[in-house]
Amino acid sequence: MSAQKQEIGFDPDALRLKYKAERDKRVRADGNDQYQEVVGDFAYFVDDPYIDATLQRGPVEDEIEVAIIGGGFGGMLAAARLREAGIDDFRVIEKGGDFGGTWYWNRYPGASCDIEAYVYFPLLEKTQFTPQQKYTNAAETLNYCRVIAEKYDLHANALMQTKVTCTEWDEDSRRWLVKTDRGDAIKARFVVHSNGPLNRPKLPAISGITSFKGHTFHTSRWDYGYTGGNSDGGLEGLKDKRVAVIGTGATGIQTIQTIAKSVGHLTVFQRTANWAAPLHNTPISAAEMAEIKANYPQIFARCRETPGCFIHMNDPRATFEVSEAERLAFYEELYSKPGFGIWQGNFRDMSTDPEANAAASEFIAGKIRQRVKDPALAEKLIPKD
Repeated sequence: MSAQKQEIGFDPDALRLKYKAERDKRVRADGNDQYQEVVGDFAYFVDDPYIDATLQRGPVEDEIEVAIIGGGFGGMLAAARLREAGIDDFRVIEKGGDFGGTWYWNRYPGASCDIEAYVYFPLLEKTQFTPQQKYTNAAETLNYCRVIAEKYDLHANALMQTKVTCTEWDEDSRRWLVKTDRGDAIKARFVVHSNGPLNRPKLPAISGITSFKGHTFHTSRWDYGYTGGNSDGGLEGLKDKRVAVIGTGATGIQTIQTIAKSVGHLTVFQRTANWAAPLHNTPISAAEMAEIKANYPQIFARCRETPGCFIHMNDPRATFEVSEAERLAFYEELYSKPGFGIWQGNFRDMSTDPEANAAASEFIAGKIRQRVKDPALAEKLIPKD
């Protein structure tokens, strides 16, 4: 190990072996079999808690130009572009009770987006909508979906509370036959698939899960009728309850930090720790939004250069080309900014050199140790892979 890399203050080889051991615990041979499908006794986990009643209608037989499967941002954007092109002969088929996709389902307390709102929200230049925060929450995102739907009159072309069961190509008619769980038979010249994987919950295949006598629900079907309140909190129904949360991914972390203020007692079950840092969210003023709108081309060009469309600060140098003081100052600046500031591209070698990645990881681990006063608990909350 070079003298310069000794500045890190730990043995990268030993850390790499530790990460590998922890990874081997997590990457399981049973794959998706470790989850319980939401069928049979678990079918209620996918019921829609956000509709007053099931929509009553007869089967639809229709021949159209375009069938769009999914009413999230992808499907809405496809429909909006068709409207702009003068094509009105389309249908959006959506399982939920309204537009929104994953944001229709995920309304759990604390739900938020980790991409800048002015990047994540499509069609802002058309709707002239101004997000209230740099990182928007679930309520504002769902509201924006309604703004898009109203502007482009998408409900007129929508089949809600409808699940596509199959799409079949008919060579004779040169059309797709789209079938649904409501008996619809729709012929379409084109099919746009905008259905994503984030709308169907998975449950841990825990032995004895069916014998639990308490009230249970999945975060993607949050039962506000039981908890009270809304995605901002105020969960009065939990004030005297012993609550358990299974999972500490982004959803778990957002939920835990919000409901902890309301519950009588909270227990968290964690399999794998995840990196977490303060969001440092900030409002977006009208002046800031005006500047953002004036620079959309440059912003979008920058997003296309980075994975996930995050807007990051990057340093073209390698991690160990700078002094320890410079490196730590850069990390500190990134950590204090709103959003997911530290990632694998801040220094050019963070995604290719394990020691460079370990240096950034150790910086965040140090922050966790500072925030969590119990040393044993802090180590449990620090990822090891």
